[in-house]
Amino acid sequence: MTFQADGWTNKVRFYADSMLGKFCRWLRLMGYDVQYATSDMNDNDIIEICQRENLVLITRDDELSHRYSPSVFIRNDDYHSQLREFISLYPPDRSRYFSRCPLCNGPLEKTSDSNIMESLPEGVKKLHDHVYVCRNCGKIYWEGSHYFSIMDRLNEITGHHGEKP
Repeated sequence: MTFQADGWTNKVRFYADSMLGKFCRWLRLMGYDVQYATSDMNDNDIIEICQRENLVLITRDDELSHRYSPSVFIRNDDYHSQLREFISLYPPDRSRYFSRCPLCNGPLEKTSDSNIMESLPEGVKKLHDHVYVCRNCGKIYWEGSHYFSIMDRLNEITGHHGEKP
């Protein structure tokens, strides 16, 4: 995603350090393209990946944030506050909510493929005529009760109480 003075477009991509796992999954739920560092990576590895792939680094490590630009230093400890801190800099595009897999960051694709639909629990098949499949890991998602609780949490964090994307 290309950062612009008036916001961001879907060309700005991010890289979160290993201290931000839960935060990273929530960003992905909001449609941000966020790669995640494993705990065995050192700072130089992280910087090299960010430079090579033109990524904005998101980190809780103040020293690391000063070694690489562009970076976002996250000051808060809890993920709600971290998300509010981040979206004050990069406001979410609500039309992109639930467009990425929270586990692997792959894009989600809407499908009604009969083979996939047949593999679902009976209750899901009865209520839904489509699902979303991650193109990378194959995980299947649908708009069940968990979706609505996540939506409520996202609305609370972003200040869009009771709104749908």
